[in-house]
Amino acid sequence: MLKERSRERHPILGVVIIAIIVAIVYFFFFYRNADSVEVVAYPDVSQYTVYDGRQAYEYWRTTLNENQQILYEEMKEAYLQFLDSFSTKSKSMTEDEFQEVYSAVLLDHPEIFWMNSYQVIVKPFSDKVNTNKKIKLFYHYSEAEAKQVKERIEPEINKLVEEASKLNTDFEKILYVHDTIITNTEYIDSDNRKSYQTLVSIFDEHKSVCAGYTYGFKLVMDRLGIKTVSIRDIGNKDSDENHIWNMVYLYEKWYNIDLTWDDVRYKDSEIIYNNFLKDNETFYKTHRMQKNMPGMESE
Repeated sequence: MLKERSRERHPILGVVIIAIIVAIVYFFFFYRNADSVEVVAYPDVSQYTVYDGRQAYEYWRTTLNENQQILYEEMKEAYLQFLDSFSTKSKSMTEDEFQEVYSAVLLDHPEIFWMNSYQVIVKPFSDKVNTNKKIKLFYHYSEAEAKQVKERIEPEINKLVEEASKLNTDFEKILYVHDTIITNTEYIDSDNRKSYQTLVSIFDEHKSVCAGYTYGFKLVMDRLGIKTVSIRDIGNKDSDENHIWNMVYLYEKWYNIDLTWDDVRYKDSEIIYNNFLKDNETFYKTHRMQKNMPGMESE
């Protein structure tokens, strides 16, 4: 009797095993790749509903290898087009290499203020991202919400760019934008810091943390045609907190500028310039130099 019962269970067990295999195959090869598309730039800039990304100075893109640059262009376009997911033509890369691409897009393009995060599939028993699978994107704002935000902040951005454009030299323009952003912004030391991590906080709420100062400054410099880079620290020398600032290209040389520290060092006094257009020797006594920064090799 025991042997007969055992034989009776085999067909049921086989069906269960087959069902599990089919479910796994469906999940990994069909569901995970559903709605994934290859990304190409729109031929007409009017097709972009918020910003088109064409005015940004893409310094960090140049620090990536050829394979990463393929992903950079695809990811940038996917975010500009508000895609839920996309497929890439780039070859497999490590998670760190993938993160470098995401960071490069974020630092080069502060106008894509709706960027939030991404999700990828890592190959089993490996640190390689499976680029054959779709890449999912997440957003701070929906496309409709981002359009509404743009309508609110664009007049102030245009006014700042217009006033700075009237000045004669790049030095005067940089100084004017530096002072105007600081004058109109209150530094926030808040537990809810995530809501201040984009340029929206500068031009919409007039309250921000270092990310808002840095991204707002870069956006205006991009529109003025002045080469500017956002530099992100992964932890200051004496603190675990991250920080971010800018470098600008002036007089054929790169200079450091930290609007945040020029705003918050002495709260009750006028604007200070301890972190305004400083060379590396001076500036990196208080900040930490990052790899691949501009000016580390001859221009």
